[in-house]
Amino acid sequence: MLQVTTDGSNSFIRIHGPFTIYEVAEFQQQITEAWPVEGELIMDLAGVSEIDTAGLQLLLALRKSLGAQLTLQQHSNSVIELLDLYQLASLFGDVIVLSEH
Repeated sequence: MLQVTTDGSNSFIRIHGPFTIYEVAEFQQQITEAWPVEGELIMDLAGVSEIDTAGLQLLLALRKSLGAQLTLQQHSNSVIELLDLYQLASLFGDVIVLSEH
């Protein structure tokens, strides 16, 4: 489930549940509708119970399109594990704690 709220020029998105190939097309449409002309798109990922490479690809596409306008926050363990696996945490530049290898 994806919840969108706006505050001035910023859009806030909360994802609850899986963020996988089965949800990505619907999420992409909802995110596109919430796309800020100015301001930021802030995604709260605390409720993500599962994420696969399709979810990661959408996050990467959003980073490429929005650049610094995209902020990811409250990363769930599933999101942290996938970012850690692909060594992509630094690409997003958000504050997260990664596991040690």
